[in-house]
Amino acid sequence: MNSEVQKIEDGLSNLKLDRLAEFTRRLEDISGGFNTMLAPVYIRDFIMAYDLTSTLLATSMRLLGAAESALDTAESIAYMDNAPEYLESKGVKDTDAARKRYVPLDKGVQDAQRAKQKSEAMVAFLRGKSYTFRAAYEAVKKIAYSGEYSNSPNEGME
Repeated sequence: MNSEVQKIEDGLSNLKLDRLAEFTRRLEDISGGFNTMLAPVYIRDFIMAYDLTSTLLATSMRLLGAAESALDTAESIAYMDNAPEYLESKGVKDTDAARKRYVPLDKGVQDAQRAKQKSEAMVAFLRGKSYTFRAAYEAVKKIAYSGEYSNSPNEGME
C-alpha cells in the first residue's frame, strides 16, 4: 500500500467517533418528552453533536478528495508502469485494451479503490448523522416550547 493511501486509511481510522456515539444514545431520550427545564441540556447536546458531526464530515470529505486523487494516480501508474511487465509475464500483447484490462487487477489500484470506498461510506454516514442531530435539535425545541405537547401549563410542577 503506498504512503498516500496509508495516510487516508489512517485518517479515517483516527476519526473520533466515540463522542458521536454518546450523542447518538441521547436520541432515544426524545421519546420521553421534555419540559422547559430539561430541554436546554438536550438542545445544547444536539447542537454540540451537530457541530462535531460537521467537523468530522469536513475531515472525511477532505480524505475522500485525497482518496480520489490517490486512485487516479494509482490507475495511471498501473497503466503506464506496471501493465507492460504484467502483460509480458502472461504472454499477452501490450496494447491499449490489454493495459486497461490490467488496471483493476493492480494491487495499488485495489488499495486506492478500497480507501475511496471507505471515504465515501464515511461521508455518507456523517451526512446522515448530521441530518439526524439537526432533526433532534428541532424536535426537542418543538416538544419543549411549542405548547402542543405539554400536558399542563405548569409541566408537572403543581
